Amino acid sequence: PSQTVRLMDRERNPFLEVALSATQEASDYIREQSKLTRQIDFKGTTDLVTQADRGSEEIILRQIEAEYPEHSILAEESDGKRLKSQFTWIIDPLDGTTNFVHGYPFYAVSIALFKDESPLIGVVSDVFHEQIYSAVLGEGAYCDGEKISVTGTSKLQKALLATGFPYIHDEIWQRNMEYFREFTDRCQGVRRAGAAALDLCHVACGWLDGFWEHGLQPWDSAAGMLIVEEAGGKITRNDGSLFSIFHDNIVASNGILHKEMLAVINS
Repeated sequence: PSQTVRLMDRERNPFLEVALSATQEASDYIREQSKLTRQIDFKGTTDLVTQADRGSEEIILRQIEAEYPEHSILAEESDGKRLKSQFTWIIDPLDGTTNFVHGYPFYAVSIALFKDESPLIGVVSDVFHEQIYSAVLGEGAYCDGEKISVTGTSKLQKALLATGFPYIHDEIWQRNMEYFREFTDRCQGVRRAGAAALDLCHVACGWLDGFWEHGLQPWDSAAGMLIVEEAGGKITRNDGSLFSIFHDNIVASNGILHKEMLAVINS
């Protein structure tokens, strides 16, 4: 049986089933696109969009709208739709487009469902490595059907962290360079791989101890935030306040290191 079928059998959640099915089909499509010459358009000087982005989003929207036409949708590459619904699907059809264009194997499909301001499900596909991370509110976090959890690292000097940088080299970018310098002085290392959805999943599965970033959009963190929290981690804003996907900065950790990470950022 396919990976998606195994995950569906485990959860038996109709929302999750749709998200997993859409994620799998979109991921298969992106893998096929990776074998072709890539047609690239530019949102900005370095912000790219490809046929893979557009095609992936079309696949996901088709499946969701077929099952839940009354739900609202927020998607990166289209206007989506705003209906009078408590439920909103938040979609990143290809997180890490620049990586995809260059053949760097770190890009993802991300789908989340929110009820009002609360995430109900999150699904992230590591497209190249054919792994699927998933979480349902209150039911833990999983990778390919196996339960995952954050690390127990208790000191920043023993931690491995990750971050990301916005496309525009403005004051926010400059400030994050300062954070990068401070953290690299205080921890084992800081990675910058270029897909926030996967960075969050790697905190959840224990490959990373923490992650921070600025300049995010809602679809960058919507699925990953629930996966981190269901894996036992913690997510806030830079100042330690409650995080919302409509805030543009995020700090994610195993929970134990959170106070220490915030202290560095706010020092």
